[in-house]
Amino acid sequence: MARSQAVSPTPRQVEAHLRRLETAHPRLVRVESAGTSAQGRAILAAAVTSPGRDDDKQHVLIVAGQHGNEESGRMVALATLDYLASRAGAETRRHQKVVVLPCVNPDGAAIDGHNTPTNVAPNLDHADSGATSPEGLAVERVANALSPELFVDMHACGYSGCSYDMVLWPDTKPYTEDDALLHAIGAEMAAAGEAAGIPHVTHPLTWPGWGDAGFDQPSTTCWMYRQFKSMVFLTETAEDNRHAYPAADRVRSGLARIKTLLAHGNRRHPKLSTAGYPCSLALGMFVSGIVAIGRSAAERRAGRVAIWRSREHFVKLDRCTPIRRDAKRVLLAYDGEPLAGGVGIQTYVRGRRRVTSARLNGRRLRRSPTDGYTTWRDGCTTFVVAAIPELRAGEHVLDLRFD
Repeated sequence: MARSQAVSPTPRQVEAHLRRLETAHPRLVRVESAGTSAQGRAILAAAVTSPGRDDDKQHVLIVAGQHGNEESGRMVALATLDYLASRAGAETRRHQKVVVLPCVNPDGAAIDGHNTPTNVAPNLDHADSGATSPEGLAVERVANALSPELFVDMHACGYSGCSYDMVLWPDTKPYTEDDALLHAIGAEMAAAGEAAGIPHVTHPLTWPGWGDAGFDQPSTTCWMYRQFKSMVFLTETAEDNRHAYPAADRVRSGLARIKTLLAHGNRRHPKLSTAGYPCSLALGMFVSGIVAIGRSAAERRAGRVAIWRSREHFVKLDRCTPIRRDAKRVLLAYDGEPLAGGVGIQTYVRGRRRVTSARLNGRRLRRSPTDGYTTWRDGCTTFVVAAIPELRAGEHVLDLRFD
């Protein structure tokens, strides 16, 4: 198919861009190899963060270029790195460590091909037995090191031309807040992209081939959610080799989406007690759920993943009904291996209330984020999290009384 314009950025251009950025900002940017492609090209990862308190930062993983002929993803990924290293990205750098793989499939990019030259689609190379391609292995290697709170997979709608961009996410675990959160944040991202000048649609990943339970080769977004309980998004930018919006417009719209998304990692969701992306609610709902606990982002991250990987062992989380106005009892039943990082039981009461008594399995609790209880208010609600420092199998009873 004849092209009206040269393919850009090429793998060499991507690497040159990363090296320039690292040289210009040596305290903020580190470029490392995440792997080597089948044809010997480097699969590079660029990490951006400010010095200090790495243990208390949210982790973000962004990948692009899984399909070699999707230039817009690579362009937006590089623009994201430029933004993060700039003065405008300072707040995000303070609160987050963002790792970007801007060209996962350099062999495909070198020939403007969709899959790798061996016809592997890296975004579908995540079977339960593990990835088999060097590209899929590179992504999994970085992900396992990060256990990211947020994952973004940047793609482009090849052959769509001057069409619309998309913000997408996979199916989530039933009866959690995940689907509602992804819907709401996805809508924010789409609105930001439209304000930057390109039409958008947003919806779940519903078409065949993207993988989830029942597929032998789940997509990267599905794999990240199942492995780490990350917040996960897939973006698509409209493009074609013959007909496309100007590159500057595509980058501006794509970057607007990402900046809107990254802002969520710099603040606290009003229905959660700790700052950062709202994935610390590992199971259940804001009004009745299991949250990760810890004094740092690193401790809460490890706790979230441990809870998530034991999710089928949380066999009961019930509020005893009818619920009294001045008291609440919550029952938790767990039949898995001990969770050394502990868990938090989150519940609520209407109004601005004060806890007068908190007992877990009969033991009196004092205020503590890791071995006691914490409270905060949002609108018409007072929330409570009761922390269990180490969760062991059995039934656990939380009794709360309010003034």
